[in-house]
Amino acid sequence: MKSYKKLIFVCTENTCRSIMAEAIFKSIRGSHELEVLSRGLVVLFPEPMNPKAIAVLKSNRLEVDREFSIPLSAEDLTADTLVLTMTEKEAVSVIEQFGNKADVSTVRAFTGQKGDVLEVHGALTEYGMLYEHMDLLVKMIAEILFKQEEKE
Repeated sequence: MKSYKKLIFVCTENTCRSIMAEAIFKSIRGSHELEVLSRGLVVLFPEPMNPKAIAVLKSNRLEVDREFSIPLSAEDLTADTLVLTMTEKEAVSVIEQFGNKADVSTVRAFTGQKGDVLEVHGALTEYGMLYEHMDLLVKMIAEILFKQEEKE
């Protein structure tokens, strides 16, 4: 596996799943110099972050460094960028829109698992369960990336 300088978590709107993944990863990366971002595929205008996602992050002592969603753009992508989407459909969309400008996978496929991380709606407890699931996946992703970094 190659080494990356930038990691971008991508979901549909960049208001919940990808911002959770970004916040979790930033909290565990330590001294690793990997740039970590999150972006959305369907961001027609800057949308505020999902308040339930923000509440769950805050309850886990994590912060988000911005208030609004940001669309994924060609300028975000380079040959040393890893893009991790929440669903296979989103991964296909990134490849269709941007070609091979970066390596693209789903968060679950990157960790050797099948399936998608789907959007949640409803009670705060659902967002809490999403956080717990995302926390495990992101820690697995970090372990894979940091082990690769140590080999170099």
